[in-house]
Amino acid sequence: MAATTQSAFTLPSGKAAVLAKNDNDVVIVAAVRSAMTKVPSKTFTRPEEILSGILRAVYTKVNLDPALIEDISVGNVLPPGGGATGARMAALHAGIPTSTSIATVNRQCSSGLTAVNQIATQIMAGQIGIGIGA
Repeated sequence: MAATTQSAFTLPSGKAAVLAKNDNDVVIVAAVRSAMTKVPSKTFTRPEEILSGILRAVYTKVNLDPALIEDISVGNVLPPGGGATGARMAALHAGIPTSTSIATVNRQCSSGLTAVNQIATQIMAGQIGIGIGA
């Protein structure tokens, strides 16, 4: 019979593996949600204005210099013209510099979740250090 040896180092499994902290973890440091309510029929808030407030709130909430934001991904279902123009206007209005890349995601369900996932994937791949998924 062959003797078996166990390693002194064992990897966690199950719930412990999911909760284990690693140096390459992607961390969400701020979460902001726009208000959802009925609006009186004579008033209209442009989506760009709402997004601008969200973007500004994200970086001010954690005292982040907006020049450090390397990419923004915005999820929106069926935006006119693909949504890139409105998203760029919102970012500029929020004080984010033109050097920050921006993209939009048009997915019929979970566009915002896909946007967050895209930013997290870029961070994990080492393509960017700081991004916003909206």
